[in-house]
Amino acid sequence: MFINNHKGVLLLLAACMAVNTSLAQTDVKIDRGINRKKSLVLYLGGGVSQYTAPINTQPIGLQTSISRVAPTGTIKIMWHPQYRLRLGVESGYVDFYSYKLKNGNKNGNVRLSAVPVLVTWSMVIIRRLQVFAGFGSYFFTTRLNYEGSVKSSSHSLGSNIALSYVQPISKNLGISAEAKWMDAFQTKDHALSLQLQMRWKFLEW
Repeated sequence: MFINNHKGVLLLLAACMAVNTSLAQTDVKIDRGINRKKSLVLYLGGGVSQYTAPINTQPIGLQTSISRVAPTGTIKIMWHPQYRLRLGVESGYVDFYSYKLKNGNKNGNVRLSAVPVLVTWSMVIIRRLQVFAGFGSYFFTTRLNYEGSVKSSSHSLGSNIALSYVQPISKNLGISAEAKWMDAFQTKDHALSLQLQMRWKFLEW
């Protein structure tokens, strides 16, 4: 199951590495003598997410009102070496879904949120357009408010794939628009998000 669920991510990473090697060899021929600098780049921003997996509220047996659209945020730090394939770490926050409960005059709500912690790779496809692929864990929190409050925690292995377009503002700053697919495959929770992020090259050597 692990291999089947991540075949697409592994194939993407393999393709990135193959293209990176080919482009790096081309760069050696074209840019011979140019010393490209290494850098650390911070991405920070947020947007909205749409939960796309089925939500089964039948076992509750109460009237429910489901919300699949919720805010999400991302923070990641990427190491940009002298080659096109980059490596970093990513975290953030996402509300996967929530729903309201009603039983006569009694009201309540349930919310599922997660904090991803992922190792992330990226590569520039064309100028200003890059693809990201991450793998790691999603740490879930479920909150139930109904005649009292209950909170439970769990985690799931998962991944994400994102496409990002960067508009430079200055030498070290930029704004990026990102579309991301998030997949916690063990719990079968997944969502699509659209975000605006600040891109800051905060260290270069």
